[in-house]
Amino acid sequence: MKNLYSSLPRYLALLAGTFLLAACGFGAQPTPTPEPVTLRYVTFAGLDAAEQALIDAFRTSHPSVTVATETYNRAPEEYLTSTPPPDLMLITPGEFLDGAIDRNALVDLSDLWQQAGVDAQVAGALAVLSERGGKQYYVPTGYNWNGIYYNKQIFEQYGIEPPRTWDEFTQLAETLWLEGITPFAISGGDPFMGTLWLDYLNLRLNGPAFHKEFLAGDVPYDDPRIRTIFELWASLVEKGYFLQTSASMGIDDALAAVAPSAASISSQAAMVLSGPAFLGALAPAQREQLGFFPFPILDTAQPPAEVVMAIGYMIPSAAPHRDEALAFAGVLASDEGRDLMAQDIAGSGLYAPFFGDPDALPDSVRQGVDLVQSAQALTAPYYMSVPARMWPALIAMQRRLLTEPGSGQVFDLDGLLATLETAR
Repeated sequence: MKNLYSSLPRYLALLAGTFLLAACGFGAQPTPTPEPVTLRYVTFAGLDAAEQALIDAFRTSHPSVTVATETYNRAPEEYLTSTPPPDLMLITPGEFLDGAIDRNALVDLSDLWQQAGVDAQVAGALAVLSERGGKQYYVPTGYNWNGIYYNKQIFEQYGIEPPRTWDEFTQLAETLWLEGITPFAISGGDPFMGTLWLDYLNLRLNGPAFHKEFLAGDVPYDDPRIRTIFELWASLVEKGYFLQTSASMGIDDALAAVAPSAASISSQAAMVLSGPAFLGALAPAQREQLGFFPFPILDTAQPPAEVVMAIGYMIPSAAPHRDEALAFAGVLASDEGRDLMAQDIAGSGLYAPFFGDPDALPDSVRQGVDLVQSAQALTAPYYMSVPARMWPALIAMQRRLLTEPGSGQVFDLDGLLATLETAR
């Protein structure tokens, strides 16, 4: 590992030399033809266009390197521990990235951050998401925000303005419910999006410092402050504010309930707590139905904080083609690479780019950027911050929470929290 870290500047120098030689044309000295290499890269679905543009730019200066792109079809941990692992992986900060850093399973990219000026352009709150001991282990490309997405037509029909406070929020929910409109959809069958309620209730009620301790596993689920969050969440269910079918809904189901796929279909609910990363499955016409406002304020004493899912490139320490992977990361970190990714990522509307001109962004993305920039603290999503072994328990938790309160059944909150604590 030490040799790899100490040689990183050499790789960056070679990369810079590649661009200079390309610019100098026939004045450059001939060099031996490199051996062909296939760089294996694992990424998320939905970023094909932006990444292909980056790959094409990389191959212009590295024609001997072919990039074989795969889409995640199993947990990132399985890829990282496979033999050999991929050369590059797109990842989001959270429990997996933290664990990989702790096991020295990733290449330290701090020198690249400094030499390419990444550290000067990434806001401190965003940089902290992937920092460990003052070092950085991935090259950021984009991020997304989360909040309440609402059906604009419903709000216009009833003359509703987006609320700022919790009292306004619950009054809005009651107004909709009295009009026969269910206020909220939620992906009860998929806690990835559903547990954003847990994130935001904790951030707004107990604050980001406490939430950070909770995400780190330093706070038990039977802590009175955590119990209060679940009581508040359950009270909304008991009042009938969530769809009765919520417990079985997936992410796409919950989104389609608020933004139907056809004009002839009525919305089942008015709002959903979500983020643009989840909206990719919706058709453009469905996304056009949605407006957005920040999750309301519960306690004015708590500093503004948001849940952010950032994405970036990491390089496994055991990658078979680390030199080429570092060169690819260097192209991404270059001004040309950052501009390319910024343009394509912003155009997708699903992520905000870390780099580029904020004023050139679409309004929907600009609103999310403003929200993140105004926050004093940022956290990764709860679901990405807990061990994967807890995920089945979270599905069971949501099923109980979304069906038992107000149903006539006994809602054993203490038992539910005890089950989560055991799973932890």
